[in-house]
Amino acid sequence: MEKEAEDEILSKRNFEKDSGVNLDSFIIESAFEEEPSENTEEVEESEVDIAVGELAEIFSHGDLPSRINRDGTVKDAPEKDSVTEYAMEGEKRLHYGLMISMIVVWSAIGTIVGTSPILSHTISAAGLLFMAGFGMWLGEIWIPRKSMHLLGVTWVIISMKILYGLAISMYTWDWISSTQLGASLLGLVALNIAIAQHHDEDAIATQATLVLLAIGSVAGGPYGEEGIAVMIGAGTLLFHALAYLRNSGNLASLGIAVSYLWIGLHAISNDWVIFGIEVKPFDDELLLFLLMFGVTGINAVTATRFAKAENWFSSAFKAMGLGKPGLWSVSVGLGMIGALLAIASNRLETGYALAQLILLLSAFTPSYLVVRGESWQRLQRYALWPAPILLGILILMVRGIIDTPFSEPWSIYAAFSAAITTFAILNHQHAVSDHVLWIGSIIIVILLTLLIPAEEEGMARTLLACQALVWIGLAVLAIQRNSPSLAGTATLVPWIWLVFFASNLESRIISVDILPMNFSEVDLSLYLILLILIQIPLNFKLGESGVNLAGRLVGMSELSARLRDSGTMRLWNISFITILFSMLFITNPGTVPAYAMVAVMGSLLIYHSIAMRMDRHQGTPKTILVSWAIAALVLQWRFGFAAFWIALLGISSVLIVSWSEENAKRLNEGEKISHQAIMPGNLITIILGFIAVMLMLIGLNEPLNSTLSYGEKFPNDTTNLRFAGIAAISTVCGLYLPRASSLDRLLPSAISSIAVIVTVGLAAVSLEDNMTLYLAGLSFVLTGAWLAAQGEIRSRLKQVSQREQRLEKYLARQERKSQLKEESESSQIKMIDAELLQLAELQEKRSKRRSSSGDYDLVVGDIHHKPTIVLSFIGVTILVGVFFAWTSGDSLPVIAVASFISVLFIAIARWRADQVNLQLPDIMGIESPVAITMAGLTLIQIAGRLGDSNVVIQHQWEILVLLSALVILAGISLLGRKDLGLRIPSVLEGIVLLLVVSRVLTSLMGVDSIQLTPTFSDELSWVVPVISLEVFLIGAVLLFEWVESQRIKRGLGDHRGAIGRIIWAVMTITISFGVAGFLVSIFAMKNAIKWVQPAVPVCLAIFLPISWSAIGEWISVINETTGLFMIFIGAVGLASAIFCVLKENQVWISSGLWVGHLLIPSGAFGYYEHTTVLMMVLMLAVSTTSWLIGVVTLRRGWRVFGAIDLILAWIVAGILMLSGATSLMLLVMLMATATLLGLVTWLGQKYETEIAKT
Repeated sequence: MEKEAEDEILSKRNFEKDSGVNLDSFIIESAFEEEPSENTEEVEESEVDIAVGELAEIFSHGDLPSRINRDGTVKDAPEKDSVTEYAMEGEKRLHYGLMISMIVVWSAIGTIVGTSPILSHTISAAGLLFMAGFGMWLGEIWIPRKSMHLLGVTWVIISMKILYGLAISMYTWDWISSTQLGASLLGLVALNIAIAQHHDEDAIATQATLVLLAIGSVAGGPYGEEGIAVMIGAGTLLFHALAYLRNSGNLASLGIAVSYLWIGLHAISNDWVIFGIEVKPFDDELLLFLLMFGVTGINAVTATRFAKAENWFSSAFKAMGLGKPGLWSVSVGLGMIGALLAIASNRLETGYALAQLILLLSAFTPSYLVVRGESWQRLQRYALWPAPILLGILILMVRGIIDTPFSEPWSIYAAFSAAITTFAILNHQHAVSDHVLWIGSIIIVILLTLLIPAEEEGMARTLLACQALVWIGLAVLAIQRNSPSLAGTATLVPWIWLVFFASNLESRIISVDILPMNFSEVDLSLYLILLILIQIPLNFKLGESGVNLAGRLVGMSELSARLRDSGTMRLWNISFITILFSMLFITNPGTVPAYAMVAVMGSLLIYHSIAMRMDRHQGTPKTILVSWAIAALVLQWRFGFAAFWIALLGISSVLIVSWSEENAKRLNEGEKISHQAIMPGNLITIILGFIAVMLMLIGLNEPLNSTLSYGEKFPNDTTNLRFAGIAAISTVCGLYLPRASSLDRLLPSAISSIAVIVTVGLAAVSLEDNMTLYLAGLSFVLTGAWLAAQGEIRSRLKQVSQREQRLEKYLARQERKSQLKEESESSQIKMIDAELLQLAELQEKRSKRRSSSGDYDLVVGDIHHKPTIVLSFIGVTILVGVFFAWTSGDSLPVIAVASFISVLFIAIARWRADQVNLQLPDIMGIESPVAITMAGLTLIQIAGRLGDSNVVIQHQWEILVLLSALVILAGISLLGRKDLGLRIPSVLEGIVLLLVVSRVLTSLMGVDSIQLTPTFSDELSWVVPVISLEVFLIGAVLLFEWVESQRIKRGLGDHRGAIGRIIWAVMTITISFGVAGFLVSIFAMKNAIKWVQPAVPVCLAIFLPISWSAIGEWISVINETTGLFMIFIGAVGLASAIFCVLKENQVWISSGLWVGHLLIPSGAFGYYEHTTVLMMVLMLAVSTTSWLIGVVTLRRGWRVFGAIDLILAWIVAGILMLSGATSLMLLVMLMATATLLGLVTWLGQKYETEIAKT
């Protein structure tokens, strides 16, 4: 009935869909009232802060940011999806890359021409002038053309750079003096500006102003810091003058950012040398302050004037998908980086640093308010008139003309300026947006960190108190304004700050304590608990806030939708994970005491669990429990306290699982619930698994590397184990056992519960605690008896019942269908059963590994008997065998005994399955008991090999015994089977896979080699196993091919596909000494051609050299020729690609080209073991082939690869030239490279539109 109701609903929806003739244009719209959609999300349009711009909200209410709905549909489809966009823009980006390469090469040519000892100075100067003129000429031609504009601008900038370099070279040649050099550079700056005006290009003007600032830094030598200040001021004025002249937001924003950066570099410099420019520091504090005052005033006015203008920085943020910040915010924000450098250089002088900080605030606060629409006439009294008066008084006090009435001059200036600025903000607070509040709070915290020296506990306490006031105030504002941004900032940022400044992170990374801080343990503990308390009301009030950053990044909207649906980016979850991450970093001896660590971790988990139990939590239980358990494991490994972690996890799990069960019941009753957390069984398994791992750590009994303060007052050693054992067993009894009978999947949670009890016993044995051991033993007996009563009988009966129900339902449907067919014989309507279609898909997958199970295989073929208990006993047998093989170092008798016992269990499993007429489940086409036994015997062989301390590589009897056991088990699995054509390939693949695993693992441990060469030793213990293994591989390959040929002969489909065929060939090649490897490659290639699988030849070509190398180990004629063999295979691949182009068989083109790309360069390098001329020539051949084929076949990807190959070929050529070539030869090479890159770039720009359409 449930299915019929669902079908009725679907039919109704299909009926209501638009179809036929649209009559909307004939009907008066007012006659019909549209019903509001119940699921429509209302999006409130918020006012855009002009100063800040369209900055992406990091936090928002609910799920509004994502453009993808939960069902995968989109409301407004983009014009181009990310794949199409990358495909269309890929070649354009390649051309941009070639432009960059061209700039580098052309610059290198200019460097060689200007500095080469071979050329005379006159020839070098003439060459540089020619290069500059050539670039100017190209710019003059190309800049007016829209498609060539960017390339032309690039050439002009390169040419001006060459002219600046020529002026410097003339100085080094003693052609001009230092004064003449300065005049020449200034003249070139003027020329640069004139050219920028001529071409109306901001990028060229930017070059001129940046050069002027660089000249200002150089002026520090002859003219001192006064000269630096004058030149920086002149550069800033030039930036803004050009901005006003050209009405350019680009120059305005760049001028603000660069001017502060230049000041900051000089302020913090310690006589640094950057790119050959000596950066002199400012020693005169007043001079630096006056420079900051002037530059800040100019920047504030410019930022206000161009607040709405377009600029490069805003466009860059928009391109990255982070919104489009306004010019004011982005330029001032970037400028603050340099300003903070200047403040940080004087952080120890608190008054002076505060004066610099208040100077910035007093200038940009009125600027922001004006941009926000406040009247400048009302703001003049706060900014225009007090500023010069206060500055004049400050100068008089600093120079000692006026005595300071109290404190120091800088503090007095800061106090009065701060009071005026605060008064201005309070009078116009309605104009301040949430963006400014949360960004401002972060800036204030950063400045507090910089300005308050926290080396002493008293000042550190002051720093924490100030920060606490900031976060409490921001949390209150978040609740009052109902602001997700403020809530997210108040919740996350303080913990992130702790990671950087309370965890000694900087000393771990660079071994230097940049900002030393000495927090009292009590102070930090109170601060941590306060942050937890702040988070509680914010989560309950604004917990639906989600982090939007992933959704705003270009091409990441799919990821954003997945993160949204998972709930990971909800404020509940992201704050929880952030706190855990922070606690892992800051919990260190002397920083966080033991009681604070337990209190913070416990209160965090318990309050989230209670919120989830109250149905107020917006997160997912799996995220909460797993992330907390991982953090607790790390803390337990470092500091102990396992009893607390297990008890807390157990209490919270009972709360969360009970909530999850209630949700499951509500869902079954038809109630719509908002949470996707209906998985009590999975949660129980996860929780018990983590508890078992915690108990394992106790059992290791490893001494702690460090201890926390007050840690000795908590239980440890035996007491800790007893409390942990009681808590763990109580969790099993209270969490798992009452729910075991109602769980759909009994095995995972049963194994987890047994693991908990077993680890309690093992830990008791390790710590020699008999009381806990008896408790674990009693619990194991009682739990085991209960699980046995609820075990395999219930599972088998359930499978039988499911089969009978499905058969009954199927027969009823067939009867109903036949009746309907008789009633409507004249109708052409055909009935389709959706459930049968789904079962048919499952049957198609099964058919590749086994045959039909009977008449009703389509309906019940996927129902198996699951021998859970038998598999458990086989697993125990294997584990015991691994233990004995490891301890004794002899796996031969263990493999024999384990094989015998496992065969008995396999027989029992088959007998039980036949009783109820069910099949056993398969693992890779092999019955699960047989497959698990085969894997277990392989583990026993590996354990015995590794456990033998006297192992000798010549003794390989173990691999022969393992091979024999695997073959016998495989034969047993085939007995009585009618579907041998499907079972034989699966069995062969399973045997070879296990042999590969054995060889690889023992080889990695250093006791074996993966490939066994027959001529390595003459001993029987080597020759017989090695030859037997190769004979088996050859027989397996022939048998596999016989099955393939029979399927083709009978007209059956491909039962493996390209991936299966590749895996089979690679496994055989890996352990064969050559013969079987070549044989399987030939057969795989033949079948790949038959089934048209281009991926097979590529993978075979990659691994076939392994077989060639293996043959070379025992045939000396072809030894050390693997590189030539790879080149030959690669050449065959390229030739086949060309042949396919001529024959218009494009399916195999990519296959041949990939073979050439992968094998030819690597083969050339591998043969000579260094770069050679042959390697360069071969790479050029590969590049030419792929590029021409890409052009002929209109395949953009191969054009791109051809360009990349060409660049790599020239890199090899450059390496060869640099290894022993003269500068003249290098110059010729660079000229050829520049010519080539120029031609490619020119053609790409010229025919960009045509190429983009392909």
